[in-house]
Amino acid sequence: MNRFTKFLLIDFAVSAIDGNMRVSTTDLRRIAWNKLADNWSKVAVVMLLFMLISTAISGACGAIGPGLSAVSSLLLLPMSYAFTVAMLRFVRGGEAPQVNDLFEIYKTNFSRAFLVQFLVGLFTFLWTLLLIIPGIIMGYAYSMSVYIANDNPELSEMDAIKKSRELMNGHKLELFLLDITFIGWIFLCILSFGIGFLWIGPYIQAAHAEFYRVLIGDFDQEIIESNLNDEYGDVTVVEEN
Repeated sequence: MNRFTKFLLIDFAVSAIDGNMRVSTTDLRRIAWNKLADNWSKVAVVMLLFMLISTAISGACGAIGPGLSAVSSLLLLPMSYAFTVAMLRFVRGGEAPQVNDLFEIYKTNFSRAFLVQFLVGLFTFLWTLLLIIPGIIMGYAYSMSVYIANDNPELSEMDAIKKSRELMNGHKLELFLLDITFIGWIFLCILSFGIGFLWIGPYIQAAHAEFYRVLIGDFDQEIIESNLNDEYGDVTVVEEN
C-alpha cells in the first residue's frame, strides 16, 4: 500500500470521527422520499428519457466504431449535470425535473456543465489508477462539485471542485454510508431488468441533494427542529459541536 493510499484511508477514517451531520442518514432518505411522493411519475418520465437517450447515443457511437464509446459518455455529461441541478431545484421547493431540463443546458450552460463533469471524471479516474480505493474516496470528495458550480456561478470549474473537497472534508464516510443504504433497492432494480432505476435514480439524487443542503446549512437549525418533524415525521437532529 503506497503512502497516497494510506493518506486517503486515514482521511476516510477521520470522517467517521469528525463527521457530524445535523440530520441522520435515515432521515435524509425519508425527507427525499416524502418530497418525491407526489412526483414519482414526473421524475420517472424524465429518468426514462435520459436512459433512452443514453442507450441510443451509446448504440449509435458503438455502431460507428468501438472506439467511439467514450464519445457517447462525453456527449451525455451536460445532461447528467442538468438532471442533478434539476433535482437540487426540486428539493429546495421548486418544480419537479422537466424533460426540457435535459436539453436546455446545451444552449444555456454547456461549457460549464461539460467541464465540471469532465474534470470530476478525469480526476477520479486518475486517482483510481493508484488503486480502486483512492478513486472511490476522491469520488466522494468531488461529489458536491455540480451543486457548488450551480450555486456559485462566480467560481471557476476548478474552484468548484476544490470547494467540494473542502466541503466534504470529514463527511465522505457519511455520504458513503448513505449510498450503502440504497444497495437493497439497487439489487431490486437489477432483478427488474433496470426498470426500477426509473425511480431509484431520482430517489438517490434527491437524497444527495438533501445531503448537500445540510452541509451548506441550506436550512437552519431552527427550521430543522421545528418544521421537519411536522412535515416528515420524527426527524433525528444531531447537534454540531
